[in-house]
This record gives sequence, structure tokens and C-alpha cells, in this order.
Amino acid sequence: MSYTPFVATSPRAIAGIGFQNKVFNQISDLYPEIDFEMTWDYFKSQNPELTDKELAILEKSNGDITYVFNGQRHYIECCFAMGSNVSRLCEMKRKNFIGKNKWYCYGFANIESIVFIPSSVWQKYTSFIEPADRSCRMVPIKSILNLRNSSTGIKNYMSSVHEIQT
Repeated sequence: MSYTPFVATSPRAIAGIGFQNKVFNQISDLYPEIDFEMTWDYFKSQNPELTDKELAILEKSNGDITYVFNGQRHYIECCFAMGSNVSRLCEMKRKNFIGKNKWYCYGFANIESIVFIPSSVWQKYTSFIEPADRSCRMVPIKSILNLRNSSTGIKNYMSSVHEIQT
């Protein structure tokens, strides 16, 4: 597999942004008492001088969605699996998006589930998968769906991470 640069108008990018917006809207609607923000908007509000390139670099290590709960900032990185059997995982993101307050959120083209995975667990698991090329690793969908320490659904994520019951 050859290196594939990010193209904002590609079907994969459009589906991924659609999934990110879906998660943002759902989590914001379910928990209106928490101020969820798109990470770009958060960093832009902190420093209006940031360029799109600088914001894109910040996003690689801080995900797509951010919020503060009990005084700690949390980050969610939305990933959308287009395939039926495997999903691409950006190598730069895999190396940079890690921390106790960071979670991957997977959606799927052919499955309704949303799966949240702690970044440290995901980085360790994916370290056993050989890189497909310099830009990514191909992760089996069944591994995403069956990983221990994951949470299926937004409510389960918020319950397991923050002990919020709805």
C-alpha cells in the first residue's frame, strides 16, 4: 500500500467528518451540562492567530472533540472505518494521541456501533500490527469491536469514564 496524503474532499474524509459531527451532536445533546467543543474551535479561541496548519498539527495530538469534566480536560479522537474488514489508523496520530484523558471513538460504515477505546490501550494494541506503509496501520474491524477496556456507545463511555448515569 502506498502513502496516501489527506484529501479533505475524499469520500473517506467526508465520511469521517460526518461521523465526527454526529458524535459531537449526540454527546452534546445527551449531556448539555458539559461544554463540548470541537478541538479546532477550542485552540482557536485560546489563540486566534493559529493557522489551519498549526491547528491540524494540534489535532493530531489532541483529537477532534474536547471538554472539561471535574476540572480535567478530556479529548476524543473520532475515527471512521470505511471498510468491512479493516480500518486505516494514521501512524502520526497513533504516536501522538496518547494520555489518560484521551480516547479514540470508532464508528463504522457497515455497523451502527460506536466504540470508545482509551488511547494508551489502543497504542499498545496497535503496536503489534505492522505498519502498512509510512503513514498508517491496517487494523482489523473485529479487533476494534472486541477489544477489552473499550466502551460501546456514548452513554457507556460517559458512565465508565466519568460515572455519569443517564
